[in-house]
Amino acid sequence: MGPWAAGVGWVGLAACQPQPAAQQGAPALARVVPKARVLEDLVLFQRIKEAAHAGIYKYRSKAQMDSAFAAARAQATDGMTVIDVYRLVVGITNFEGSLHNDTALPAAVRAEMHAAPAFFPYPVKLVAGQLLLNTARGPLPLGALIASINGIPARRLVRELGRYYTTDGLNTTGKTVGLAADFPEYYRLEYGPQAAFVVRYTVPGRPGTLAQTMPAVPYRAYEQAFAARHSKPFDDAFFNDAPRKYTFRLLPNRPAAVLTVNTFDIGEAGTAGHRRYAAFLDSCFGLLRQTPAITDLLVDVRANGGGDDNNDMHTFAYLAHAPFRENKGATVSFRQVPCRRYLSFEKNTAERATAVREIAGLLRTDFAGGPNGQLHQTARSNPVFQPRPNRFRGRLYLLISPRLASAGSMFAAMVRGRTAATVIGEETMGGYYGHTGHGELAYTLPNTGIQTSFYWVDLQQDVPPRAGQPFGRGVLPDYPVAQSRADFLANRDPQLAFALKLMAARAAGAAPTRGPRIGAPKH
Repeated sequence: MGPWAAGVGWVGLAACQPQPAAQQGAPALARVVPKARVLEDLVLFQRIKEAAHAGIYKYRSKAQMDSAFAAARAQATDGMTVIDVYRLVVGITNFEGSLHNDTALPAAVRAEMHAAPAFFPYPVKLVAGQLLLNTARGPLPLGALIASINGIPARRLVRELGRYYTTDGLNTTGKTVGLAADFPEYYRLEYGPQAAFVVRYTVPGRPGTLAQTMPAVPYRAYEQAFAARHSKPFDDAFFNDAPRKYTFRLLPNRPAAVLTVNTFDIGEAGTAGHRRYAAFLDSCFGLLRQTPAITDLLVDVRANGGGDDNNDMHTFAYLAHAPFRENKGATVSFRQVPCRRYLSFEKNTAERATAVREIAGLLRTDFAGGPNGQLHQTARSNPVFQPRPNRFRGRLYLLISPRLASAGSMFAAMVRGRTAATVIGEETMGGYYGHTGHGELAYTLPNTGIQTSFYWVDLQQDVPPRAGQPFGRGVLPDYPVAQSRADFLANRDPQLAFALKLMAARAAGAAPTRGPRIGAPKH
């Protein structure tokens, strides 16, 4: 489908964030935005979303979204800082529900905020519903169960800070990914700067609740602690590029193979990166076809946050049993890019004009008017894919995680819905039935400099309805498997271990050894 991209912006909009005209030269964090200017930005924000974001009513009704916008305006007061307004915008984007929604502070505000010693000093991780300390280098023991920080219970922290990391629909598992990486920043944004943190915690095997006071640090110090976090051997690919984007291996002494695809950010059709990946896949599945003794294939996409268009469909063609499309349908809510003067470009009208022309070209070639006046994707831009001649015909297993998003979760949804694969792991961040992706738009609100960005095509993925797959949720596993605290402490991979054990049991003709095959989501 040409220059569309599932998971990355098609045209790299510049992240320009102009400073408000008022109070130039004042400290960025202390800058106060008059109430009238706040309301102007919030009204513009609603106008942009309604005009440009096709998925604005995907999970919420118009009445619900109107109420959310009105509630934000009702909270506007004189004396608000940019961060105060930022919290209002984040609340709306989180409520709307799209993992491609993003809200960014002006660069000067963010830099000044990060420089001050106001942040929680150590990484944390949500494991089995408990907030654990994720370092062995702090004053608390590794894996300490955090009960509260500065009097705020851990459960409340998880609930309130999760809104700063957007996910599709009603999904909450994906928010654990954001909390693991940016908990101190979310805490600073939600509760303000702190001089110190009083942490109340428990340690299994030790009686009572303990307390420890830790001084706040600049964000750079936290970043260094995160880079040295305990869980890095297990979850590094969730936050950094994996050493290899894709791998394939035969399991010794087993009739099985493992295909790992850590990203689809490989290159679009026609690029050298895509050609290398296509040749890699053809080689792997050619080997499987020529080796009938290999009866089981495990596909691991747990770190896959998306990437370039059609790499997901090209991969699925080696697993599909019948022809398929990427989408049942896709819609756009505008015929011309709205609110163009607020697009995030650095006063470069030529760059803005070029981007607008490119979008107009896509609208002409890939969309046509529908009966409701909305633009709908054309059949030409939504081609039928055929299963590859050397597609895999044996037992298929899929490993999923909360990190799976965009093209990664779309691939998982196709495997979940269109094959007999056994799916193991945790609910994905990206939706099963669809998402809003393809083509990034970024706007800057003029009075605060806050940037809002989103993707502008609403997609209905070509997957069948499933009784145990509610609308608004990510891809759900047959066998829910997640780390326990003991797994976390040992950096064990229980999902891979369970998959290999299940594969061995089935190869031997035995029944599954753990966990029910579910028909409804596990809460």
